[in-house]
Amino acid sequence: MKPIPKEDIQSLERDILFQVLDFFEQYHITYFTSGGTTLGAVRHEGFIPWDDDIDLYIPRADYNRMLQLATNRTIGKNIRIYKPGDKNYIYPFAKACNINTRLNEQNVRHREQDIGIFIDLFPLDKFYDDPVRRNLLILHSKWLNSLLASASDQVNLSRKGSLRRLAKDTLRTLQKPLAKAIGISRLTRRIDALGRHTAKADCHLVGDLVWCNGGRDFYPAEHFAAGVPGTFEGRTIQNPIGYHSYLQKLYGDYMQLPPEDQRVMHGFTGWYLDETGETE
Repeated sequence: MKPIPKEDIQSLERDILFQVLDFFEQYHITYFTSGGTTLGAVRHEGFIPWDDDIDLYIPRADYNRMLQLATNRTIGKNIRIYKPGDKNYIYPFAKACNINTRLNEQNVRHREQDIGIFIDLFPLDKFYDDPVRRNLLILHSKWLNSLLASASDQVNLSRKGSLRRLAKDTLRTLQKPLAKAIGISRLTRRIDALGRHTAKADCHLVGDLVWCNGGRDFYPAEHFAAGVPGTFEGRTIQNPIGYHSYLQKLYGDYMQLPPEDQRVMHGFTGWYLDETGETE
């Protein structure tokens, strides 16, 4: 296998994104940019220069339909969508991967994990309006994700030397026998089931329930009531209509560039399966 230069990562991810967007347009699947991809589209009209990640939100009904349409096939010329429950797949959300590449994520030690360069496809799920029910839901997701981290031997790379990291590492070690007994596939499906369950509820909040970023990733549903066209690497892309309030909650003064010491890329390395570096 041939190592993928860092400067090729963004172009490979852009190619995945464009093939995924073609697939979405073909089957009329609704989506929105999310996180740093929304920020990149609004502030840079493409990648944040030091970023190497693409994230999309897909409303739960369209997300479920996407998974059905993509089962047991590639989309475009070289893209496969992996989903919770797939063999040796350790995430509770989907990823669209270039099947002619492989990568190693710095925080993942699960040896059977065998995916390529990817973009993240998150279900946009409902959160309960009632704070008590919502907090219990978030705690449930966080606990299942903690078990999943133990089962898949994920490493906590943040807050080095902190008491909080020590507490998390200790918990992951203590619960590892239970997590291994439940198994990765069952845990990813259980986390996914949380979003499938709340889809039936009458709620006015939506966000990322399955990855549950500290329990803070929920927003008024009107922020995602429709898409508004933006530009990402020369292509029209759909940002959430409430992107301004969404980005303010995530980043504060989002048009202000962060200090240089905070401009950090994700920690992974990749390889082309073809020694020539071709991905077709």
